[in-house]
Amino acid sequence: MDMVKEILDLEPKEGTVNIYWLGGTSYIIRSRKLTIGLDIYLTNACMGKDGSYKRLVPYQVNLDSLNLDYLIANHEHRHQLAQDPQGLLIESKDTTKYNYPSSVKDSEKQLKIKEKYIIELSRGQEIDLDNINIKAVFADHGADAPDCIGVIMAIDGKRIYFTSDTCYRPDLPELVNLGSKIDLLIVPINGREGNPDPKDASYITSWVKPDKVIPSHFWMFAEHCGDPGAFAECCRAIVPGTEIIIPAIGERINI
Repeated sequence: MDMVKEILDLEPKEGTVNIYWLGGTSYIIRSRKLTIGLDIYLTNACMGKDGSYKRLVPYQVNLDSLNLDYLIANHEHRHQLAQDPQGLLIESKDTTKYNYPSSVKDSEKQLKIKEKYIIELSRGQEIDLDNINIKAVFADHGADAPDCIGVIMAIDGKRIYFTSDTCYRPDLPELVNLGSKIDLLIVPINGREGNPDPKDASYITSWVKPDKVIPSHFWMFAEHCGDPGAFAECCRAIVPGTEIIIPAIGERINI
């Protein structure tokens, strides 16, 4: 089945949210009323002249055909939305709202997105948009991304915590302040560029204690590494009550 057609035609059941993994840290989140893009990367914009950071995962969708309601980026990096013009809906869909911290917002000005479609989302901010609540929380991705955010999204009765790129640190629970129960955690496992490796990612999962967890940020580039099998093994040992989901590219996950 064509992935775009499925996302558009397959409306989630009441009280259910559909999640589609596009590879790396890119996700589509679909509720009964909204379609949201999270950290979308659809090109080879990261690849260096020496062939480094070559995209290994085929492109799954053309965002222009999805007509997203919201597009969220968590920090300004080459492989994130900020430096991926082909992954943006620039002047093509005047209904899409863009949400990101100030560093990304500043870089987007050169891409000619109309100001009225940009909604700043920085640490500590909590905003209500249509039928969703989005809270920007702390994430530690080092000095190169000082305002990187994680996102806690409440949508159709479900709460999703996307850690974004962040290291594991003992004070992360205090700095993030999850609030109530998390239905789905999405956590990086690549162990590079300050991100947790599978073992540290399992520690984050143990702290969050979500109903379900999806490992993220692996196999998009050869340089990113990541072992979802090792992550699952660690989680089974220390968080036996959490369901571990390792999706295929484009697979639909229901929560």
